[in-house]
Amino acid sequence: MKNLIKNKQFKWLTHTFICALFWIVGFTLSDFIKTPVASFTDVVMVATHMTTILLASWTLITLLSTLPTIVFTILYAFITLLASILAFYRYTMGFSLNTMILDIVFQNDIAISADMVTWEVFVWVCFATLCGTLLALLRRLYTIDWHSKWTYFVLVVSVCGLIIFLNPNGRFARPISERIPFNLYAVTKKHFEEKQEISKERPRCFKVATTSVDSLTVVVVIGEALRPQNMSINGYERSTTPNLERLGAISYDNVYSKYVYTNRSVPHILTRADSANIQYAYTERSFIDVFKAAGYFTTFIANQDAEKSYVYFMNEADTCFRANTSKTVYNFEKWLDEDMLPYYISTINDNSPRQLVLLHCIGSHWWYNSHYSDDYKIYTPVITSRILSNCDSMAMVNSYDNTVCYTDFFLSQIIEPLQNRNAIVIFLSDHGEALGENGKWLHASESEAMHSTAAFVWFSPLYAKQFPQFVEQAENNRHKKWRTDFLYHSVIDAGHITTDVMDTTLSIFR
Repeated sequence: MKNLIKNKQFKWLTHTFICALFWIVGFTLSDFIKTPVASFTDVVMVATHMTTILLASWTLITLLSTLPTIVFTILYAFITLLASILAFYRYTMGFSLNTMILDIVFQNDIAISADMVTWEVFVWVCFATLCGTLLALLRRLYTIDWHSKWTYFVLVVSVCGLIIFLNPNGRFARPISERIPFNLYAVTKKHFEEKQEISKERPRCFKVATTSVDSLTVVVVIGEALRPQNMSINGYERSTTPNLERLGAISYDNVYSKYVYTNRSVPHILTRADSANIQYAYTERSFIDVFKAAGYFTTFIANQDAEKSYVYFMNEADTCFRANTSKTVYNFEKWLDEDMLPYYISTINDNSPRQLVLLHCIGSHWWYNSHYSDDYKIYTPVITSRILSNCDSMAMVNSYDNTVCYTDFFLSQIIEPLQNRNAIVIFLSDHGEALGENGKWLHASESEAMHSTAAFVWFSPLYAKQFPQFVEQAENNRHKKWRTDFLYHSVIDAGHITTDVMDTTLSIFR
């Protein structure tokens, strides 16, 4: 035992392990503290995730420790400082680092960002950084034996381990890259990739875009994982959409989504991409640009983190608002679409006679319980575990149906202020959701239910009076088979825009 303690490799690996453990206990734990656990299996799963991050941290620190002591100490202390800031706001406010947070930090007036720095933050960060610095300085107590084969074996294992853990296409990438401290790198990288995507110049795909209307509000709502089968407006036995039924929405119960996950679906439905021309989603501008050319003031309101595949379109709009900027998929606190309403109300109440407002919802995304308010916990029991195999199938359906009820409420709040305006609302979910059909759940795999997506249109009385033929055709087309390709052309048609890129055969109003 004494010989082991004197062993240089033992001291080296013990030190780096303690440094990694300090990060996990001090900072990474904040990402897991509110994770719902309802069984021993849940606890094991959380422990497994934390252990994986511990091992990834250990391999990283082991490699860094081969640098000169002063360099290693500075690097370790700097990462500790940043990680302690993230952990403080995660513990106290539930904030998770994402690209929207970085936008706020980099673009806001420094005085606004400074308001977030309190004495509690200062004390916590100083204490954590001091502890990290002292811990890193223990590197001076030993030397690495570069003459030992074991040293090179450890380094090879560490390099291989880091590659396995951080491989973008590997199974560990997302759980690790979105947790402290690895999210410092992953989110920053994503932020600059998005900025690069935004800066690209995409050509206009049309030669002309004009409108004959003087005053019109067009609202487009992009839903999340809402399936038509669980909407009572389509015949579902539970009363999940009473507001849409009361308001006279016309629902489309036979819409097919080519893609079953958001990153591919959203750019497809915002552009004129179709099955024959999928490249348009990544080479052309969206219908937002058509509306701008026709004299509409355009607004994008987002309740999901921006993604590289569709961040370009968010920045096409004249104004872009982002609700819940501190949320990621690993947040289990409430993350509600109604947080977009203040931005929405202020937008439609300005003096622009012609408006296009696009809202991107969190909707019925997993984890379901996060996405409906307590008032809409209508069907019980609900899920208590985030591990699918531990969830009762009826509880899954109950929690999902609660998100549908809440979405119905949210959409009523979008529609009600438009009652006395010349306005139209078009809703399309990005994809559907599997709820146990053929053993499949959620989305992003392959199932008929995942391709079946919800859609509806609502006309204000003034719009219906002015364009009765649109209402008639929308009603006639409600049971027709559609692909989500219809949105681009139908929205342009709804705005009464004359342009050379609209295909009237793909409009639900024709």
